[in-house]
Amino acid sequence: MRYRLLLLISVLGICLLGCGKKEPGSDSLSEQDKGKEASFVCSRTVGDGFLTENFALYHNNHGRLQIFDAASKKDIVYCFDPGCEHKPARWSHTGELLSEGCISYEFSDMPVMLQGEKCYFLNDRGEVYVSDRQGENRRLLARIPGYIIIPDMVMFSQEYMFITYTNPYEMIPRKNEDGSDEWIVGNIKDMETCGIISVDLKNGAISELFHVEAYNARIAKADIRAGHLYFEYFYLDIPYVGPDLETYGPSGMVPEWLTVENYWDEMPKHQWMDLYDYDMQRSSLHTILSKKQSVTVVFGEAFFAVVEGDSQTDLYRYDGTRFRQLDFAVKISVRSDKGLVCDSTAEPGVYRLIDVDTGAVLKQAKVSIPYSVFNPSCIVGESCYGVASCSKGLGAGYLSADDFWNGRYENSVVFDVFTDD
Repeated sequence: MRYRLLLLISVLGICLLGCGKKEPGSDSLSEQDKGKEASFVCSRTVGDGFLTENFALYHNNHGRLQIFDAASKKDIVYCFDPGCEHKPARWSHTGELLSEGCISYEFSDMPVMLQGEKCYFLNDRGEVYVSDRQGENRRLLARIPGYIIIPDMVMFSQEYMFITYTNPYEMIPRKNEDGSDEWIVGNIKDMETCGIISVDLKNGAISELFHVEAYNARIAKADIRAGHLYFEYFYLDIPYVGPDLETYGPSGMVPEWLTVENYWDEMPKHQWMDLYDYDMQRSSLHTILSKKQSVTVVFGEAFFAVVEGDSQTDLYRYDGTRFRQLDFAVKISVRSDKGLVCDSTAEPGVYRLIDVDTGAVLKQAKVSIPYSVFNPSCIVGESCYGVASCSKGLGAGYLSADDFWNGRYENSVVFDVFTDD
């Protein structure tokens, strides 16, 4: 579990999994959250939460759904029953229900989003449900096509749910006796199917906006900005071969020119990525970059890419039609809905808020790495989320954006420690 959490932090910015958790059976969610829409929603792998300026909704280490309120700095179980003990349901060995469980466990490992008075979630059968804010009065909104096995990433905007997937298996369609469609998992393939599906949260309409088949195909990174879904598609032009020359898929062929000694020089030459811009309003997909190597995506107020050259790292800004080079090199980027927040290659641990038009430094914060009290991962509105420390160790934490920029890291609150306790 610890390895999984630390991996998610490094890849996605912050895994919302705290210290001194408050679990009052009589507490309910504050009224001030109701009706507020998420101004900035981070992409998350299946089962993990999302951030807004007002709250963080996430699963703890035991799969229970929790909500951290930024205004009160309280972390409570997502449950509205005053008498609930917040325990999971108990089942017999024969599958009989022995005792009802807390509703927070019904959402275990499900991607969940709050939007006003509604709650949206995706279960492990590929069914998208909408309910009231308490999780009751549920109705089926959509059903994901059966040829997708397990989604890789689930993201929410105010109007859509986006699901990325990778499937290395043959999927064989067949009809059930009642005439319904069913998909049977077949053999593993050399090439993987990779794509993105959108679900309209108003009417449940499903669209497959991206679908490809390639060697080692996957959606490596994605984010939602101002009505656009930006994503990075990664693939190989030869079958994948591991560093020890192990092979995958039915062909099992190792190129004659590839050896253990030259692996790290030769294999990267066959790794490629494309960048795409999907306009939600127009339902149109636009290619930003095609078949590029050594490109890393950076998300800021606008959409950025870090292009690694032979001797330096150059930062480019995408304005909808082209890239424009900026005079600033980036080492680490913090997700932000205001400007570009990053530390430079020259001064690691010194985070700057950069004006994306002028390149001017608007704010600056010095964070001691790697043993700081608080390391930022995402800034949304006046809230900053990141990795914080407390008496029990490191955990997902909260700090106001004002405290972060003014160095008051001791005001950080840890709402989930990275342990299995």
